[in-house]
Amino acid sequence: MTVTILAILFLLLVLAVALFGFRAVIVRGRSPEDLQKEQCSICRRKINKSSLVEREIGDYKVLYFCSSCIAGLHRDLTMKN
Repeated sequence: MTVTILAILFLLLVLAVALFGFRAVIVRGRSPEDLQKEQCSICRRKINKSSLVEREIGDYKVLYFCSSCIAGLHRDLTMKN
């Protein structure tokens, strides 16, 4: 009898922890405007995806570049030559 009560209490504890964790994940979910933004791979500013240049490296890595970082890279390249 004692083992049954302890097992039920343990299952209720596991369920409570799972619900608490699930609610924490839902609360920290990304808002719709955050879904349209991505970080520049160089300067790390969050910018709208439509104004970023996207490049895929290898099979899975995707890099995003903003126009100011691209201009800076272009300046560095032209000054080097």
